[in-house]
Amino acid sequence: MNDSGDIQYFNSPKEFFVSNGEKIKLNGKGCYFLRNIEPGKKVNEANQSDNSMFFGQISEHSVYSLNTIINQIFKPLVDQLGDDDWGKCEDEQKKEFTSYFEKFANELKEALKSLSQNINLEEYPTQWEQEAKNIHTSKAPSNEMINDFEKLFNKWSEQIAENLDGTEKVDKKDDKSDPRQELDHWKQKMRQLTGISEQLRSKNCRTVYNVLTAASQNTSEAMGKPRDKIYLATSRWRAIELRVTEALNEAKDNVKYLQTLEKFIEPLYDGNPETIKETLPALMNSIKMIHTIARYYNTNERMTGLFAKITNQMITNCKFTILNFRRIKLGVTGKKGQPTSDDVLWDHELYPCEELIEVLQSCIELNQAYLKQYEFTKERLMNMPKGKQFDFSPNQIFGRFDLFCRRVSKLIELFGTIQQFRTLEKHNLEGIQPILDNF
Repeated sequence: MNDSGDIQYFNSPKEFFVSNGEKIKLNGKGCYFLRNIEPGKKVNEANQSDNSMFFGQISEHSVYSLNTIINQIFKPLVDQLGDDDWGKCEDEQKKEFTSYFEKFANELKEALKSLSQNINLEEYPTQWEQEAKNIHTSKAPSNEMINDFEKLFNKWSEQIAENLDGTEKVDKKDDKSDPRQELDHWKQKMRQLTGISEQLRSKNCRTVYNVLTAASQNTSEAMGKPRDKIYLATSRWRAIELRVTEALNEAKDNVKYLQTLEKFIEPLYDGNPETIKETLPALMNSIKMIHTIARYYNTNERMTGLFAKITNQMITNCKFTILNFRRIKLGVTGKKGQPTSDDVLWDHELYPCEELIEVLQSCIELNQAYLKQYEFTKERLMNMPKGKQFDFSPNQIFGRFDLFCRRVSKLIELFGTIQQFRTLEKHNLEGIQPILDNF
């Protein structure tokens, strides 16, 4: 095994080695051992099946194997479970398990997608293996090797720079994107940059970099190669390494803070306007924390964008609740039988006006509570003048929700009028029938 953690194969007996797995790359099968007891406590070697030590076999393609097991075997089985199959499991536990299981399954698929989309830097020709190893002791390195390495080096630099330029562009997502999509975006970016960073530290990249660095410092006239040109290439590479490191740190930091929102945004997807109102204080407090202490995400542009994405999901939740409130009351779940059009709202047998108006009113109340909690948090920050303030554009945050609520108000007025006429219809008032017919 060399200093880069790569396993080298020779015509010699296979060797057993032990590693903590952080630097040595797995090129085949391996066994893992994981302590499940307090640090410093000795493992009972006499007992082979207790829970003090977990162990098993792992391969270099473990992510692919795990994805196959989870998404192609277990997930279909979980999706097909009926109410009787869950036994005594409570609804809340069932909901929590399926939510986390779905999230884990999607994370695996995204990880594999990221692996397949990562850039792969071309390997340097193996014919230069020995000469590259002796670069520091060689007085006149091969010009052909230097030329090959320089071409490869410039190709790598262009690949990585192009990739970084793509990830650093302003994210032109749909204006209707939601907070989960924001978190997924940064997770994807973190995985992509991690793949690049790992390749930069690999033996392949370090060898080429070391050879060209040594060549740029070689004063031998036998080199026959302009050293300035090589020096510029290595300088550009160092600048790229710094960009990758900074971009990766940013992605990791953003993921860390955005993940703190996960449990508070769950009601935006699984709840209704009433349950969302209950979580607003905790959600706003978590956003305030991100704005106060996050290293990269606390810019006005990103925080305004995050608020707008939360607003988008609130509107989506309100729309779903309006169309499905009867199904929700009856405890009907699943996509089967969901309304595909808002025409169903005019079926007053299935959607009684008095119940529909109540649901519509809850959407308006959610918008009011959202604005009130935002203003409350803003005032609290103003009492701490030295801290960062909520200097965001209210129109960008609440504009779409205000417009949605104005439409909802019109519907409340309309269905209220319909309810009044349906009440009049039940009474035999003189001269009322022509009015009802015209209505």
